[in-house]
Amino acid sequence: MNLKGKTAIISGGGRGLGRAAAVALAREGADLVIMSRTAHELEETASAVMAEGGTVVIQEGDSGNPGDVHRVVETAVESFGTVDILLNNAAVIAPIRLLHQIEVDEWERAMATNLTGPWLLARQVIPHMIRQKGGKIINVTSGLGEIVMPPFGAYGIAKAALIHMTRYLSEELKIHNIQVNGLDPAVMDTSMQAEIRGFGPAVLGADVYAQFSALKECGRLQPPEHAARLVAFLASADSDRITGEIGTESHYRQLGFKC
Repeated sequence: MNLKGKTAIISGGGRGLGRAAAVALAREGADLVIMSRTAHELEETASAVMAEGGTVVIQEGDSGNPGDVHRVVETAVESFGTVDILLNNAAVIAPIRLLHQIEVDEWERAMATNLTGPWLLARQVIPHMIRQKGGKIINVTSGLGEIVMPPFGAYGIAKAALIHMTRYLSEELKIHNIQVNGLDPAVMDTSMQAEIRGFGPAVLGADVYAQFSALKECGRLQPPEHAARLVAFLASADSDRITGEIGTESHYRQLGFKC
């Protein structure tokens, strides 16, 4: 999975899967531009990348803001000359309420980060990938985009739309040798999982709270480094024949992924 000479942009690159993926891609030789709203987390990720001998540019910004997205992509091109890989990873789980209880500004914030952000970044990098005659776009999806589990309606609806957007982009971009895939990292031991448990049974409901608590207590949460290896595969030439797929590690194993 040699990525030497490739440039990757990662949204939500300050922690969790974003950080683990940055390190994994750096190990394979990729140059990185990492984006997040939290500067100190970006700095921590950058230190981890440089510890692996990687090259990284940090960009504080909001993936749901068109101006920030334009700046980040232009910075990547100016810094490294290309944009070969886009990992749309930034996400927010809130608001965790029934749909009719959500305020308009909360809905808009959830959609901006979880759906509009990936579209904005893809829209900005695609012209560069077309000129380069190839590229990889990886959208981090979720099982909550394929099931109904109140009170995660806003997040689940955004992820369902992201899944469909992945398939549309894949079909539209096949002619340009750009592969677009969705990665469901399953349940990871990240700050988002801790945030969900932190809402407690009063917000989540007793049954949903028990399900999420059991994942932690039974040791079923995977470290994000596990899914990061799959990111590296989807970013590499090893996955050139794969596009329009949505799935977890087990799905991609059937298509050729090997740890």
